[in-house]
Amino acid sequence: MQKKSSLKAIGELRCPRCRNGKLFSTPLYNLNTFYLMNKKCEHCSLYFEIEPGFYYGAMYLTYAFSVAMMTAVAIFYYLIFNEIRVWYVVGTIAVIMLILMPLLFRYSRVLFLYWFGGVPYDEMYSK
Repeated sequence: MQKKSSLKAIGELRCPRCRNGKLFSTPLYNLNTFYLMNKKCEHCSLYFEIEPGFYYGAMYLTYAFSVAMMTAVAIFYYLIFNEIRVWYVVGTIAVIMLILMPLLFRYSRVLFLYWFGGVPYDEMYSK
């Protein structure tokens, strides 16, 4: 089996050790359950909760994504209107954040697991 790149595995929300098993158990835009993660990988049996409260750190990544988005929206409005109208920016950000919330939540967790989970890719598990 060909090795899957880590970027592709992150994009597909896959296990960091085998890059095959799904991290999340429900579809992305099922708003009642988008946050539910599998307890362990169905392919290699890696437990995704590295330690209790591990994913609290993912909130910092979500915060960074949000700040980047706010900055981009403010710059966009400045370039279009030559001024920043605060309520336009706030309204636009609120709408964008509501729409992208499930996506930001999942990718913050996946990136946190890949970067800080200490779980390296193991080719033995990918077969």
